[in-house]
Amino acid sequence: MKTFPFIYNQPKEFLNFLQPKEWADFLLGELNPRFSVTTTKAKVIDIKEETADAKTFVLKPNWLWKGFLSGQHVPVTVEIAGRRVTRFYSLSSHPNEKYLQITVKRQKGGLVSNFLNQNTKKGDILDLGEASGEFVLSKELPKELLLLAGGSGITPIHSILKDLQALNYNGKVTLLYFVRSVDDIILKSSIDLLEKNNQWLTVQYILSDVPKEGYVSGFLTKEILDQYVPNLKSTSVYVCGPSPMQTKALSLLEGLPVKSELFLLPGQNLTNVKKEGTVDVYLSLSHKTIQVKGERSILDELEEQGIYPQSGCRMGICHTCVCKKQAGSVTDLSNGEKSQLGEENIQICVSRAESNLELEL
Repeated sequence: MKTFPFIYNQPKEFLNFLQPKEWADFLLGELNPRFSVTTTKAKVIDIKEETADAKTFVLKPNWLWKGFLSGQHVPVTVEIAGRRVTRFYSLSSHPNEKYLQITVKRQKGGLVSNFLNQNTKKGDILDLGEASGEFVLSKELPKELLLLAGGSGITPIHSILKDLQALNYNGKVTLLYFVRSVDDIILKSSIDLLEKNNQWLTVQYILSDVPKEGYVSGFLTKEILDQYVPNLKSTSVYVCGPSPMQTKALSLLEGLPVKSELFLLPGQNLTNVKKEGTVDVYLSLSHKTIQVKGERSILDELEEQGIYPQSGCRMGICHTCVCKKQAGSVTDLSNGEKSQLGEENIQICVSRAESNLELEL
């Protein structure tokens, strides 16, 4: 046990014992909560209400922030009830803007989205990781673009629109944004301003649940696509939204160049099943065996029993929760496919136990 520093004979060992970076973080944090030598911290300098259940948080990061590309997402870590929890949110601002913006919509059962909307205030500090993601513009911009957004899936697309404006794009862009009602349109004033200032952009809001005069009503269909994008076969497509919308979009756009970013909410998609009995999950690194029902994601069922593996987005995007499955079978909740019984890496946030499992956790 590391009790006394003089037992270390090498300077490096002595420095490791002192943990200088941790001490520096502590002291700097006492001077200013945003200061750190190890962690990207961002101060909330403004909060904008977009809808009744969505807010935009304007963030001033410290010097460790490395920037981002339009369309990428960032891990955001907060402390809730003494536990640090991380989720991924798309950046809704443009890289050239002075401050960062994330736009967060409250989700039913969403631990972090609800915490941010209910509890975060100006002056608070959030921990950020590095931005990542491939939902970005290609180097060679296509002449025609179709952007399909659903609900909070508008956030990375909003950033992409700002990027096209900054690049002086001179092609043609059609944005079809599907929402339940007019009151659910996120970032509406900014989107309307982008359309007003850029002749290349056409925006169509489509209401799925609550019709309103002057707005189109309905869901994503072939007829909708044919109506607003007559040159669909020569158009590049970006899709971001809930799983049902993406599934429909990808079936309608089969054979076309499509980039997609899935917004799969916790508990969504193939998790609503009922099973009899339980299955055993052996955690080989912890030497524990627990019983789960196999009705929800492995991550959810582990957390329900007080076991908190490393995780991030909870929607199969960030791969933070990847672990090795050494035995047993799971169902991939993102596509419904059942795995083989052998060894493989799985994402426990979008995997459901189908048989007794052995996991390297």
